Amino acid sequence: MMVLQEFCFKSAQNLMLLSKEAKLEYFEALKLLLEKQKIFHTRCKLSDDPEAKSIVENMRNCVIMLGGDSKLTVEDMFDDLLTKINGFEEQLDRIK
Repeated sequence: MMVLQEFCFKSAQNLMLLSKEAKLEYFEALKLLLEKQKIFHTRCKLSDDPEAKSIVENMRNCVIMLGGDSKLTVEDMFDDLLTKINGFEEQLDRIK
């Protein structure tokens, strides 16, 4: 997952300079990373381990710190991000 995170971080920094194909590759990697984080969050949420519970709480706090609605769940945040990425892909597909 670290390699995926690194790729996404580097691509995001240079997004405007990337070719259409590289942008599509970035969006696919970003969706994969979000899906993995979604699974990780669910596993932590279902765990009885105090450290896992702490991770869930930290993720929740991050949503709020990043400007998310306090009523927004982490799951909703992931779904919203995936919807936005799909929208970016659709916009990019319209460009020739």
